[in-house]
Amino acid sequence: CKTQPLRQTISEEGCRSRTVVNRFCYGQCNSFYIPRHLGPSSGHGQNRGQASGSGRKSHNKAQEPFQSCSFCRPHRITQLTVQLDCPDLQPPFRHRKVQRVKQCRCMSVDVSGHGKL
Repeated sequence: CKTQPLRQTISEEGCRSRTVVNRFCYGQCNSFYIPRHLGPSSGHGQNRGQASGSGRKSHNKAQEPFQSCSFCRPHRITQLTVQLDCPDLQPPFRHRKVQRVKQCRCMSVDVSGHGKL
């Protein structure tokens, strides 16, 4: 996951455009899927460990697979204010805020409970 320079044009109707140097993120990140065991009640037609009628909930959290999906995204950003000259407008300038990417990193996204098989 890397940053690469990007020339970005900031414009607004009635104003002169300005170009700023920004960065964008690109690259590959890892994803994982690790299955978990199903516990004693998943057995071969046996009722062992089942709470039939008792109202108890099984602890599904412990039985869910571990899933991790990360993607390349900004890790550090700053905000830049760009002044555009607008000679035919009053006032003769406009300010635009631009998100400036400083650093990118592979960052995890919560995928628990999504995409069940």
